[in-house]
Amino acid sequence: MGNKLSFLTIFTILLLPQLASADVIFPLSFHTIPLFPLIVIIEAVIFWKIANKYLKVPIGFWKLILVTFIANIATSLLGTFIPIYNYTSENLIWIVVAFVLSVFIEWGIYIPFFRKIAIKTIDLLKISFVGNLITYAIIAFFLLM
Repeated sequence: MGNKLSFLTIFTILLLPQLASADVIFPLSFHTIPLFPLIVIIEAVIFWKIANKYLKVPIGFWKLILVTFIANIATSLLGTFIPIYNYTSENLIWIVVAFVLSVFIEWGIYIPFFRKIAIKTIDLLKISFVGNLITYAIIAFFLLM
């Protein structure tokens, strides 16, 4: 797993200036689809690190890729139907609104996937919060430049 994690980390760092979100803040479009896998990988790595290293709950990395992919598809589809992205460049409050929606939607998707694993729902909420915090921090940086 060390080599895969190293590869994903280096790959992520190389593409940082081109990041876009697969969250509520940006809708699913031809502009965000190419970057969608990068957001999924970032969130999956964060999830894996927190679950396996800090919570001591063994969860397979490939399952996390699938779950974070599904969660980000759901939030991106919401971003497609609720065009929050129109307002985010004008107001930081809308970025916060999009962030909160992403956290709770992804958390709601994580719960059914991990109901048979010994991980608390509050820990899933924390994981969703941290994963979205990192991706939104990157997005906010580029939007507010």
